[in-house]
Amino acid sequence: MKSYMYKFRVFIAIIAMTVFYGCSALTSSSKPDSQGLKEAQGASGGAGGNNEGEKEGMARVSEFILGSGDKVEILVYRNDDLKRDVQIDPSGNIMYPLVGDIKAAGLSIFQLRDKIRDGLAKYIVDPQVTVGVVSTQSQKIIVLGEVKTPGFFQAESSITALEAISRAGGFTLDGKKQSVLLIRGGMKKPELIPLNLEKALKEGDLTQNIILQRGDIVYVPRTFISNVDRFFTHLSTIISPLLQLESGYYIGERIGVTGGGTSIPVK
Repeated sequence: MKSYMYKFRVFIAIIAMTVFYGCSALTSSSKPDSQGLKEAQGASGGAGGNNEGEKEGMARVSEFILGSGDKVEILVYRNDDLKRDVQIDPSGNIMYPLVGDIKAAGLSIFQLRDKIRDGLAKYIVDPQVTVGVVSTQSQKIIVLGEVKTPGFFQAESSITALEAISRAGGFTLDGKKQSVLLIRGGMKKPELIPLNLEKALKEGDLTQNIILQRGDIVYVPRTFISNVDRFFTHLSTIISPLLQLESGYYIGERIGVTGGGTSIPVK
């Protein structure tokens, strides 16, 4: 039993470190690069297979979406007076000098940067804008694995596992509905919850389609997980999206001419 619990803790540690690895994509504020964005979001693919624990390929992750309560840092090159740390208010707006009210909730940091740049362009020639996420307070969940559009999703109200997967485009043909994994509780008190969503769909078993909480990770595997120990052995090859977890911090993107990783405290 002690051996199993030890492996379970290491299992959670690896899935967190692997799920949240690498997220420092940059783009120019004056020349958005759609190809660069695609690369920043990752590329789906990889070999198939029917054996438990085989590689499931790279996961493509949609970009971080802002919500009420999230705090962003805004910089304008050679205009230090326009530097601001702004929190998105309950109505989803921010106030920024010269631009005024901006509806930020529901936008990616790319889209918010472009809105600010376009507003400033009336007063500044070719403004070079950088936007970074300072902290996140909005309700977000993560859906990964065999879904059509893996990534972050807002959960402004109660949302079930199936609803979250639906927001992620639904299951792929390879997704194992009867073997979905829910990872909850962060690194201090991790909890792994197996969900049989096929049973929820076919038999209406609502105990399988549970309500998600902030920070939950829903993972849809390609192969049925019958043995946690064996699955644990191959875990590090399964998930590789553009996220990173470091001591309770998401590492987000700072988008602009200069930038890099930005720590996003998860509270």
